[in-house]
Amino acid sequence: MRMTSLVLTTAWSCCPRLSAQTERGLSLILFGLTQEEFLNRLMIYGSAGVVDSVCHLNGWGRCSIPVHALEAGLENRQLDTVDLFLKSKESLFSLSALRSEAQQCSDGTSCSFLKNLQELRPALDLLCSAIRENDMEPQSKHFSEQLLNLTLTFLTKQLEEIFVHTEEPDRYLQKAAEILTDYIIELRTFVKNYPRSQVNITDVGSDSDEDLPAVEESQMWEKLTPEEVIAEAILSNKMPEAQTFFRMHQHPAQSLQELIRIGLDLVYGHLLKGNTREASALLKNMGFDVKQQLHKICFYTVDKHVRDLLVKVLQEENYFSEKEKKMIDFVHQVENLYSESFQENKEMQSLSSVKNWRQDQDSSRHLATLESLMDHDGRQVPSREVRVMLNWAQWWDELLQDMILLPRKQGQGRTSCNPEALWMHLTAQHDWLNISSWIEEFEPNHSLCGQNKWPPLTTGIVDQNTLCSGYMRNDILNKLARNGIFVLSELEDFELLLQRLVSLGGVLQNPHPVPKYSAASGLDFHARFVLHCLEHNLQYMLYTYLDYYSLTPSNCPILDDKELHEAHPWFEFLVQCRGVASNPRDPKMIFQASLANAQILIPSNQASVSSMLLEGRTLLALATTMYAPGGVDQVLQNEDTEKPLKKVDPQLLKMALSPYPKLRAALFPPCTSHGILPPDISLYHLVQSLVPFDPSKLFGWQSTNTLAASDASSDLPHFSSPELVNKYAIMERLDFLYYLRHGRPSFAFGTFLAQQLVKSKSPKQLIQQVGNEAYLLGLSFFNTPSVAAACVCFLELLGLSSLKLRVDIKVANMIFSYKTRNEETRHNQIRESLVEQLMRLADGEKAATEEVLTSLEEAFWDSIEHQGIKRTSKDSRQRWSVVMQFCKLHTTKMSTSYLKECAKSNDWLQFIIQAQLYGYKPDEVASVLEGFAPIVQHHLMLALEKLPFLRTAAGAPEGSAGSRHADGLFQILFRCQESPNASCHLLAEGLREHAPVLSVLAACFPEADIIHCLCVWIITSVDNVTRSEATKHIQSSVENHKWDLHDLSLIWKVLLREQKCQTLLRGFQLFLKDSPLLHILEMYDLCMSCKKYNEAKTKLDEFQKQLTNLQATDGAAASGVPMQWLESQALFLLELMMQQCRTEYELGKLLQLFAATDNLLLDGPYVKKLCALSEILKDSSVSIRCSMLTTCSPETFQDECRSILEQLQERGLFSLARQVAELAELPADSVVTREILRDLQLLRDVGEWDREQTRMKFWKKCNDSFERNSISSKAASDFFLNQANLVCDPSAHEKISSVTERHLLLTLAGHWLAKDVSVALDELEEIEKQVWICRITQQTLSADEGSGGSGRTSRAAVNGDFTFDSLAKEFSFSKLPALNTPNYLNVEGLEFGECQQTLAADEEESLKFLVGCLLDEGSVHEASRVCHYFHLYSRDVSLVLHCRALASGEADLDKLHADIQALVAVEKTQESSASQQSRVSSSSSLEDWTHIADPAPDDPVVVSLKALIDECVHGRNYCRQVLCLYELSKELNCSYSEMSALDPEKVLRAILSSQQAERCRRAQAFITTQGLQPETVAELVAKEVVQELLASSEGKGQKQVSNPAAESQAFLQLAKLCQDHTMVGMKLLEKIASVPRGELSCITELLILAHNCFSLTCHMEGITRVLQAARLLTDEHLAPNDEYGLMVRLLTGIGRYNEMTYIFELLHEKHYFEVLMRKKLDPSGTLKTALLDYIKRCRPGDSEKHNMIALCFSMCREIGENHEAAACIQLKLIESQPWEESLQDVANLKKLLMKALTLFIDAAESYSKDSCVRQALRCRRLTKLITLQLHFLSTGQSTMLINRNRQNLMECIVSLPRFYQAAVVAEAYEFVPDWAEVLYQQVINKGDFGYLEEFKQQRLLKPALFEEIAKKCKQQPPTDAALRNLKKLLTYCEDICTHYRLAYDNKFYDVVNVLLKDAQTGCCLNDMLSN
Repeated sequence: MRMTSLVLTTAWSCCPRLSAQTERGLSLILFGLTQEEFLNRLMIYGSAGVVDSVCHLNGWGRCSIPVHALEAGLENRQLDTVDLFLKSKESLFSLSALRSEAQQCSDGTSCSFLKNLQELRPALDLLCSAIRENDMEPQSKHFSEQLLNLTLTFLTKQLEEIFVHTEEPDRYLQKAAEILTDYIIELRTFVKNYPRSQVNITDVGSDSDEDLPAVEESQMWEKLTPEEVIAEAILSNKMPEAQTFFRMHQHPAQSLQELIRIGLDLVYGHLLKGNTREASALLKNMGFDVKQQLHKICFYTVDKHVRDLLVKVLQEENYFSEKEKKMIDFVHQVENLYSESFQENKEMQSLSSVKNWRQDQDSSRHLATLESLMDHDGRQVPSREVRVMLNWAQWWDELLQDMILLPRKQGQGRTSCNPEALWMHLTAQHDWLNISSWIEEFEPNHSLCGQNKWPPLTTGIVDQNTLCSGYMRNDILNKLARNGIFVLSELEDFELLLQRLVSLGGVLQNPHPVPKYSAASGLDFHARFVLHCLEHNLQYMLYTYLDYYSLTPSNCPILDDKELHEAHPWFEFLVQCRGVASNPRDPKMIFQASLANAQILIPSNQASVSSMLLEGRTLLALATTMYAPGGVDQVLQNEDTEKPLKKVDPQLLKMALSPYPKLRAALFPPCTSHGILPPDISLYHLVQSLVPFDPSKLFGWQSTNTLAASDASSDLPHFSSPELVNKYAIMERLDFLYYLRHGRPSFAFGTFLAQQLVKSKSPKQLIQQVGNEAYLLGLSFFNTPSVAAACVCFLELLGLSSLKLRVDIKVANMIFSYKTRNEETRHNQIRESLVEQLMRLADGEKAATEEVLTSLEEAFWDSIEHQGIKRTSKDSRQRWSVVMQFCKLHTTKMSTSYLKECAKSNDWLQFIIQAQLYGYKPDEVASVLEGFAPIVQHHLMLALEKLPFLRTAAGAPEGSAGSRHADGLFQILFRCQESPNASCHLLAEGLREHAPVLSVLAACFPEADIIHCLCVWIITSVDNVTRSEATKHIQSSVENHKWDLHDLSLIWKVLLREQKCQTLLRGFQLFLKDSPLLHILEMYDLCMSCKKYNEAKTKLDEFQKQLTNLQATDGAAASGVPMQWLESQALFLLELMMQQCRTEYELGKLLQLFAATDNLLLDGPYVKKLCALSEILKDSSVSIRCSMLTTCSPETFQDECRSILEQLQERGLFSLARQVAELAELPADSVVTREILRDLQLLRDVGEWDREQTRMKFWKKCNDSFERNSISSKAASDFFLNQANLVCDPSAHEKISSVTERHLLLTLAGHWLAKDVSVALDELEEIEKQVWICRITQQTLSADEGSGGSGRTSRAAVNGDFTFDSLAKEFSFSKLPALNTPNYLNVEGLEFGECQQTLAADEEESLKFLVGCLLDEGSVHEASRVCHYFHLYSRDVSLVLHCRALASGEADLDKLHADIQALVAVEKTQESSASQQSRVSSSSSLEDWTHIADPAPDDPVVVSLKALIDECVHGRNYCRQVLCLYELSKELNCSYSEMSALDPEKVLRAILSSQQAERCRRAQAFITTQGLQPETVAELVAKEVVQELLASSEGKGQKQVSNPAAESQAFLQLAKLCQDHTMVGMKLLEKIASVPRGELSCITELLILAHNCFSLTCHMEGITRVLQAARLLTDEHLAPNDEYGLMVRLLTGIGRYNEMTYIFELLHEKHYFEVLMRKKLDPSGTLKTALLDYIKRCRPGDSEKHNMIALCFSMCREIGENHEAAACIQLKLIESQPWEESLQDVANLKKLLMKALTLFIDAAESYSKDSCVRQALRCRRLTKLITLQLHFLSTGQSTMLINRNRQNLMECIVSLPRFYQAAVVAEAYEFVPDWAEVLYQQVINKGDFGYLEEFKQQRLLKPALFEEIAKKCKQQPPTDAALRNLKKLLTYCEDICTHYRLAYDNKFYDVVNVLLKDAQTGCCLNDMLSN
């Protein structure tokens, strides 16, 4: 039977239900079942057709069938399930549906399509596997074909969906198409008649060609090229034949893709030839859109002819849009302008960013490169043409187009140019001249003379479109700022503005540099600068600024800002001090300044005289009081009560003056007995007891001193008093040198005149002597400008020349600067050494003069190089005059250093000028001429040959040279024998002849100096350039020079710098074979030349070993070379090696070599750092700079690493950058932020940034990254703040998302900024205000759109993903203590005027809603702040703050606002009227509020607070907290302020320890209102319980516990104060460790209470811990100490008897078991059960204890069970022997039965007492049975009624003569007999109708019973007696129909006739028979 079903769903969130409805009505209700679950079950137990019908009837659409249902369908071969599964997935792949749902870009739709397909792949794999398996079995072929048909239909439909709805599939759809195609290809092989053989294309041989179809055109195509074949095939539409042709010939064109590619190449070839018709035909036949393909070729080709041809064709077809037409015109314009030769077009250089191109080989090289790039298809583009691809120009905006045309329009008027493009062009070119000209025209004070040359320039253009370097940008902004013009970015960022002003002279300028400044907040520059100083604690700067501009509170209101005074106490003190300075006679100002000072000293309280006294600063309070208006008297008299700052309690002052008894007696004089005040005590009385001060002698000049002696001085003593001077002073005259040292020349001159010159007899000599002393003093203090200038001035005053002193001072300063430039730590040593030289110079020592001159020359050339001046320039020559003046003044030989420099650089003109100017001697000039180049030298010689000295000098060397060359080796050796020092003679000859062999011979002499020989050998072995470099330090003749280690070190450095290591190595091998330097030279050669680093490591180790051996012997090397010299040369070589590395690889290997060597001369840690840095950078393109290899300071290393960091970040190598930052110990802030910005850009590039979830995860990842990398709070805050400012609103639909994202970013910015301890409060508040603006906007938009936004949030929350709002809530900083300033809790300033409103109406409503939510959460501080931010008046906020003000006493009832007073008055009226009635019946608006204490009816504050609570809509819970604290403060006798200031934990601890009856109720109310955390409450409760238990055990003793159960209940009530009972239990267990070991009762109670806590929450782990602890306590402490009472308490308190049977065992063993049977020991009743269970299990034979326990605890049920069991045992004893044997001893049988009967009677009675009705009835039934059995035995009947089996029970019942007997037996055995059988036997067969009468009295005679009896009669042939009995039996049947039918059936017709004729029965029977 077909039945239509309809399933209805309900929307109950609490219990979802489904009801299945059919045509007959409602037939099924399923609770707790979702639609998906219902359909899944219907699918499993029904069929797919039923599921589909149900979905169709309910309009649910196709249901989503799970994969396991599909798998079950495939196993059961249910094709309808597969069909329904595939149909249900079709909606997931509908691109149109996906786009309509997503409403986003196509990438998102395609990505969703691909994602859905990826999720479906397991199902498709399952289908393919099923098709494959069934296809292999012949009997499953049909099912496989049907399944294949369904699957292929689905796949092809989805593939069609891709290509129908998209013109060109993107990468996601392309991937999806590939997946679908793979499945189709795989399944296509199972199609019927599909060719099974697979042909491998690459291996097709001659045998397989037979399978290919014949091609008609093969013979013709054989003669053509492949390109011609393809063109012919395409034009003739025979591409398949061509593929077959190419397949035969194994050509790549057999692939369709390759065929299409060649076809497109043919198309482009036709276009190159101008044949568009052929090209179009090819494209058309290949299936392309002709116009679209031509358009694409036109835009991407670089061939101008092809492009122009296609432009013409497409323009004729009108295919271009207007935008494309304009773009094409622009491209033509650009090509026309730029299509000129690079050589002919002079303006082409402006197009390039490089101005100084070299026009020789570089230009041709660049042109060749450019032409090679422009070459296309083998055709060379002419050099005069410039080609622009249309695709490039497609992306150029208008501004970029102007910039491109701008270089070609420079000849035209600039005023018509786009100013933005022009500015970008000029700044990109760094054209400073034009930029300066434009800025000058832009100046406000520029005079308009003639027409403007430049277009208008705005600051916005400068700020946003500057493309130059940072240096030039800085110059531009400086130039603008000098004219009072500042860009917007600097005006908005005050710190940037200050930096700009610093470069212009600072902020202290007149006039002010920024006179018209106005911040976004409305503050002027002064106010903003004051805030800046406050933020950075710049006290001295602020004081200077205020003084410079004379700022006071009158002209700068921010100075009087009370909030700033409270936030920065030092600021108030600064302002007050300036006020005192401006008005010093006003005591009020001093008083206020003193209070401000006190506020700094006492920051915790408000500054007042009383607070000073309370803090113990008595003297400060008294000093402040002296300046208070009215003085001390008014303060003590309390006259000015309105000003609490100066109000002082006299008692407080009196107590504070205790350490000063006399001062206290003066201020509080004691009264005499007559009430007369004692005489006044003056200050002199107070100080007379102090030892240093004697008023009788010291203060005689004061008239008020009544204690002064008559002879005391009447004048105030001072330091110039004659009496004191004559008596105590030490006189000393100051000479002129003293004043000169202090820079006072006029005083020195006057002192000299007065003290010395007037008294002198020879004034000229004295003046000369004094001048010399001043000269020496000036030289001694040459680096102190004041002293040196004073000495110069003093000499001029004496009439002496100061030129020598001035020159010497300048020379000394030059030398000092030179020597200290690289020796920063040795300034004093260098200065002392230089002063000593100058003193010797002043004494006229020639050696000192030469030393100073040498140092001066070095300092001069170092200064020239440092300043970047050319050595032989005019400027250098002018500066050289100082050196010449020094030589002239000190009469020393003229320095030729400058002449030598001229000779080196061949600057003969400067040489001649210098020589002529200073009159050099001829021999001096001649000696320098050798430095010139030979040609210049020859010319100068000719020019000066007339001079006799030149001819002599020129002739002599030639003759001597000739004679020397004539000498041979033997002559030299003969001459050396004649010389007293042969080795020196040989060395000198070797130098003259450049013969190294002579050095080797010289070394053979015993007296030869090996170092001397080595130096000469090296000098003679090198080339001339190296020789001159190595000997330039020798001033005398080289031949006569004595060579030493200094010379060798210089030679060493020169040769190593020149990389002439082989010469050094050979020299050391010849002369110093044992020197350690030989090994290091070999190491140098192996590394730098051979690159053999392993061998070099061996040499370096040998060097280290040899050097260590030398250090151990504390001696020099074998050759006498000192250790220090060896180490210095080796160190130079090692440092030089690092600098000479040519590649990064070499440097890395060298650093590894050095780092692996221990105790190297280099800085080991620094080298290892360099090695690590090199290892990090080895795979990057960043290299280590040489500056890092020369210096090893940490600062230099960090600076260089910063540069490397920048390069790595620019290249995107952030992991390497982090490693570098870690190595250099640099902050990684910029690395982390730039990496995150890189990731952000990547997300934008791939199109993932538009997804909200992506952005959420990204910001969360940003925060985690910042925390993981520990970047600074400021950097993280700035990052999030910048990102928040960049969040845009793409569309109205996404506005909520943008606002929530900005909300999150601002919250993260504030969250990080709050971590900075130095952050300013206003910054946090500003961010919080921005956050609230976002929240208001979000709420407004959500209200406009309905519940859409919340739906999204809830869905995201359900799915487990976080949202913007959830993240913002996680990182919220609104609860920060710094923001919760008490100012926001003041009731003043809550009302704002309409003019102050800053929000629209809907925004204000949203804000009110949000403020209400804050109040409901208890965030009163935040709600008040928000109201202040937006000038919003909230009635609830006002009520909440008034509640707090009333409770704290800050506001009086009579001074409240009129509205508040009206509310309070109404409440009072209600209270008075309610007091006349019952207080219970009065309704309260406090709902379920519980008071801390019984509210006092006469307390007006309580009444007022209730009234305000009643009026509160939001924030009512906070008001209850206030009322709670207020009532609690009244109970504890303290103020509300003290109570609210206390930690809630302390308050709760006080409540718990109060030991009052109502403490639990009070504590619960306090916890509820304060919202304390469960962990805090648990800790406090645990502490209180432990304290009370310890106190109780101390008072009572351990063994005297009055009522431990009651006490435990009291403690349990305390524990229930905490919502988390488990936590309380854990805390109690933790506290056990702190209890003294002897307090066993305390530990016991703690375990019991902990167990009760765990039991409340069913915490099994905690219960297990308690049981383990109890076992440990019992075994180790209670049992050994016989603490049986505590054991019983522990057992009964915990109550887990099954787990604690060990205590039962202990008590049983110790005979202490009876203690468990005490009364009231176990009120719950579980102990008795456990005891019985223990006896049954562990002591089964101890019936005595069992009965004793049962009787003791009145356990009637257990007693009944015992009696019943005993009775059953009696019956079992009877059953144990046959019944016949038992009948032989009837007396014994009766005895046993009587015993059983008695036991059953007792059991029934016991059961009845315990209300065990069922058991009692069972015993009573057995009692009746036994009684009946006894009756039978008494009457001599042997029938057995007891111990019967149910099988023969029926026979027994039938045999019983009476019905009541049968009923007793049946009830006893709970047996239901066949009563029809019984009645048949008793009534029909036996005719006992008395039996029937008894039956009738007990049971009903139903018609069915008669029918059963009648059936039994028919089954056996009845006798006549039986029929008579049956007829009689029928008379008992009251059912007429049954009576008639049975009588008729048994042929009792007489009975039938009687029934029919009877008036009462006849009618009924007739009607029945008629029907």
